[in-house]
Amino acid sequence: MGEALAREDIVLDTVTVSATREDAAPVEQMSSTSVVNAEVLERIQPDTVADVLQSVPGVTTSETGDDTASAINIRGLQDFGRVNVMIDGARQNFQRSGHNADGSFYLEPELIKDVTVIRGPVANVFGSGAIGGVVAFETIDPFEFLRPGERFAFSSKGQLTFNADGFVTSNTAAAGADERFGIIANITYRDQDDYHDGDGTTVPSEREVLAGFGKVQWRINEDMELKVGYVGNRADYVSGVTATPRQNDVADDTATGRFTWDPVDNPFVNLTVNSYWTRTDAMQTEVGSGDERFFNLETVGFDAYNTSEFFSHGFDQAVTFGIDAFHDRVTTQDLNGTGSLFTPSGEREIYGGFVQYELERGTWLDVVAALRFDAYDLSGETLSGAVENSGNRVSPKITLGLSPFEEGTLSGFQVYGTYAEGYRAPAVTETFVSGLHPPFSPMSPATFQFIPNPDLQPEVGKTFEIGVNYKRDNLWREGDALRVKAAIFHNNVEDFIEAQAVPPFGFPIVFNYQYVNVANAELNGAEFEATYDTGRWFASLAASMVRGENSDTGDYLYSLPADKVATTFGVRFLEERLTLGATWIATAAQDRVPPPDPTTGSLIDPSEAYNVVNLFATYEANENFSMGAAIDNVFDEQYRPYLNQNSSAGIGGKVWLKVRFGA
Repeated sequence: MGEALAREDIVLDTVTVSATREDAAPVEQMSSTSVVNAEVLERIQPDTVADVLQSVPGVTTSETGDDTASAINIRGLQDFGRVNVMIDGARQNFQRSGHNADGSFYLEPELIKDVTVIRGPVANVFGSGAIGGVVAFETIDPFEFLRPGERFAFSSKGQLTFNADGFVTSNTAAAGADERFGIIANITYRDQDDYHDGDGTTVPSEREVLAGFGKVQWRINEDMELKVGYVGNRADYVSGVTATPRQNDVADDTATGRFTWDPVDNPFVNLTVNSYWTRTDAMQTEVGSGDERFFNLETVGFDAYNTSEFFSHGFDQAVTFGIDAFHDRVTTQDLNGTGSLFTPSGEREIYGGFVQYELERGTWLDVVAALRFDAYDLSGETLSGAVENSGNRVSPKITLGLSPFEEGTLSGFQVYGTYAEGYRAPAVTETFVSGLHPPFSPMSPATFQFIPNPDLQPEVGKTFEIGVNYKRDNLWREGDALRVKAAIFHNNVEDFIEAQAVPPFGFPIVFNYQYVNVANAELNGAEFEATYDTGRWFASLAASMVRGENSDTGDYLYSLPADKVATTFGVRFLEERLTLGATWIATAAQDRVPPPDPTTGSLIDPSEAYNVVNLFATYEANENFSMGAAIDNVFDEQYRPYLNQNSSAGIGGKVWLKVRFGA
């Protein structure tokens, strides 16, 4: 076997979570799964979540320069939980209505160990609502940071950034006893100034972020393990600089607990129990008037599942049962404005369970069949009084995989087909939003008003997907490794929820706005991801395209991402301690936008094509000292990603240094 087979930087070989809750490498999963691992994060040194996910096919992010929050779009679906974002297994459900994405979260990239993306409504074992997919961020465990034999270790990183001038410092310490009990903590501080786009225009982006995490890992015995963790984020920045400037003070907290029991002598027990609590407090103070408003969302949830394995009639089989539930409480207040109307207070309970059956015959046949039950209850107050909503559904999934070649060049080839359904309950805002916008006054007549919809129906996503996986070592030379994943998909979302103008019309209320089940949405696309590594050099390619429309009217959906191709090439020198490389992200124009609203005249701004080239260099002098540099947007390209409000940064860069010691 060649050295490349054990390389951690072969991304598609990274063992991660899967759509069936079993850890496996993405190239071995019968789903469109991608991972960004520690090796990739080390060389790109991301400043935002968008940087982390820039080369993942089928994924785009929505960010604004003057806000530290991020929103994720998968295969043209975003907002209100269509993408289930998790940090160490805890759902991130925060939402604040505005002129940007309706669903965001706060996460400092320095805290990320790796991130897994599962595209499509195939990961129904991760809970309800994810008709777009799942994005799972993970922080590092104590015994992943500590090396064998170490009782204590400390690392410190310093980074200087250019264009958005600033610095980052990140410090991590861990201690362990007998590889049974370990503890780890990190604290990160980021200070950033405004940046300049490719035309030299200043884009407000000044911010201060204080973040960190802590985790305790207790290996109770050979069969049981308990992890308790915390992730915190404090952000200070000014938003709406060009409109209504507001000072933002954000406090985001996530607490998690995970218990696993996997006795080596009992194949019928492999139990995992997760619990979590998240809270996001966003306080905004209007610059000048001093008017305050706040947005708070608190989520409490848990999930538990057990897998039993057995062999019968020549088949390896496994049955997994699971249950999960979470409760959202939204609290907002805006005494002198409309923030608490457009992001209303309310409560939502979502709960469900699933059963999953897996069958394998040798290495050539894989079958996964699952049923999931979901139910929800919503309650809240509107200007018209109390509103409630509820519903439930059973959603099926079936996947068949074939690996027909046992020998030869195609021995690592697998083809699979999946049909899966997902179920998303309406969000608090979609159901309860109400109020005039802007507030009515004789000097400023109301343009429109939001009205609640207690009869809003859930969305149901129905996806067909055909994919191929290919895994081959020593293909063209000793020690090389090729990994390929590709898929085509068709997703039909029934009862798609969208805000639209509805009657009556007239003065002083020009029209009403309401979230309604307006259409069935159809999305089709293709994705490709490949990595080739020889040890001396490596290359990767990721490409995706999505097409979608309102199948009732034929109009485009507003949230369709632009076609994208991301290519990375790198070379290793000095016994592979020095790595030099480049990433080229080519993005097509996105002019497939819906027509102007006939009532409001509003239009989604299309985006132009652009090419961004980033250079990177990393040098690991030894296992305790490393450094690197990067130049971003080398050719100073002027561009604005589709659905973003601001142009992105022009040419910039960073240099960083990391030291570590252990004993």
